[in-house]
Amino acid sequence: MLTRFASASFSRRQQRAWLAGIVGFFALCYVLLAVVNHYNFRTFAYDLGIYNQAMWDYAHLRWNANSLMRYNNLLGDHFVLLQLLWSPLYWVLGSYTLVVVQIAAVLVGGYGAYRLHLLRTGRTQTTAALGLLAQYFSIWGIFSALAFDYHDNVVAAMLLPWLFYFFEQDRRWTAAGVALLMLISKENMALWLVFVGLGLAWLHWRRRDRVAVALGMAAVAAVYFVLVIKVAIPAIGEGRGFYYQQNYAAIGTTSAQVLHTVFTRPGFVLGMLFQNVPYSQFGDWIKVELHLMVLLSGGFALLRRPAYLLMLAPIYAQKLLSAEIAHWGINYQYSIEYVPVISAALGHMLIGTTPRQAARWAWLAAFVTLATTIVSMEIRVSKWHDKSLSQFYLPRHYRRGFDVGEVYKGLALIPDDAAISVLSPLAPHLAFRPYVFPFPYVANANYIAVLRHDNPYPISEEELETKIRNYQQSGEWQTVYDQEPLVILKRIHPKPTPARRYFELRSTEQAVAP
Repeated sequence: MLTRFASASFSRRQQRAWLAGIVGFFALCYVLLAVVNHYNFRTFAYDLGIYNQAMWDYAHLRWNANSLMRYNNLLGDHFVLLQLLWSPLYWVLGSYTLVVVQIAAVLVGGYGAYRLHLLRTGRTQTTAALGLLAQYFSIWGIFSALAFDYHDNVVAAMLLPWLFYFFEQDRRWTAAGVALLMLISKENMALWLVFVGLGLAWLHWRRRDRVAVALGMAAVAAVYFVLVIKVAIPAIGEGRGFYYQQNYAAIGTTSAQVLHTVFTRPGFVLGMLFQNVPYSQFGDWIKVELHLMVLLSGGFALLRRPAYLLMLAPIYAQKLLSAEIAHWGINYQYSIEYVPVISAALGHMLIGTTPRQAARWAWLAAFVTLATTIVSMEIRVSKWHDKSLSQFYLPRHYRRGFDVGEVYKGLALIPDDAAISVLSPLAPHLAFRPYVFPFPYVANANYIAVLRHDNPYPISEEELETKIRNYQQSGEWQTVYDQEPLVILKRIHPKPTPARRYFELRSTEQAVAP
């Protein structure tokens, strides 16, 4: 049946109908996945709460002093500027803004991959292009990312098909505009863009004009990356150590140390791509699982078109050379960059085949990819996978064990401008204010809101109960709401709201850690 369908030749009208059907089906899946998670308090302070507060500040035309991270300017953590463009949507979509933006970005990215294949084949492989679109939307990296909050690298990755598209159309200024959006989305996307440019130069080596454009893009991205890492983030971050220095300590904490390790211990570095190194008691087979997922999701095409493998070199390094086990596998947003590159490589591999052969291969790849993704939601080596976050096709995804509507009613008792301390699942919904702290950090908060028997991270359930009981018995707090699972406490004598500065830095050497 699949073979018969893939061999069919569609009219323009049928093609548009199938296009709308595929996009509509996956849009529904993504909404059920991500929007339901947010409504059901399955999004968290890290990272949707952080970015919701930033968006709130941007919508009010000011830089973000982020109380959840206690940064005086959030750009001192990650240099993410793209949020400025859609921050006005806050006035319409509220706390759902970034969730919706991320879903829209995925759909637009998939459509770009579809247009790219039509362009490359002169519209001779229309059925294959539809199969590649379904395959694109089925890759595990999208589902893992949408199941976990919002992240700017998702939006950047979804711009890549359009960069390919405009580049191959020789619309250089439009391609440059897309590349610029990718640059400002997040600083590590600039490093990725260096290798994307090198890969494009390799793919188009017969066209000197395109090679020059690709290498120019790589050079600009490299300069931007260095300036942001070495100048902008340290200055805005007020002397804090940069995030990536901590994560890659196994190969070095400076660029010189990293290069020394790469050239003097290449066997060790290569081993880190596959083995549980640096050793973790939970890390066995996680990296192997990633490689398997890549291959089964169409990644075998990377071996046929190694220029695309070059584009993924910094992504593999970012994930597998990290000391953080959470980066290694197929969880969270750390696999999203594979999606557009695998899709482009697979489509490129099919260019030389007949329309019928291309259609069969594309739809077979779509079927295998979707099956692989679903199996990964059921069985996963990667640790800390919460199935209720990703299994949107099962009732467990829609159940919370408490009345969600009643929790929203309780949260409405907290004044919009009150300084608050909340547990992580509440933060994204309450982030639109100057002060929202991650409980158990209370500081000058005048309200505390927690959910019992849910997700008390970073403390245990026992510690949460002890702290709540101590506050209730202290004489400084009164209970204004206590209906399972929500507890809201109010400070009896409210503290005044200080100026929005979360750190008093004595010097760059003595910066207070977040």
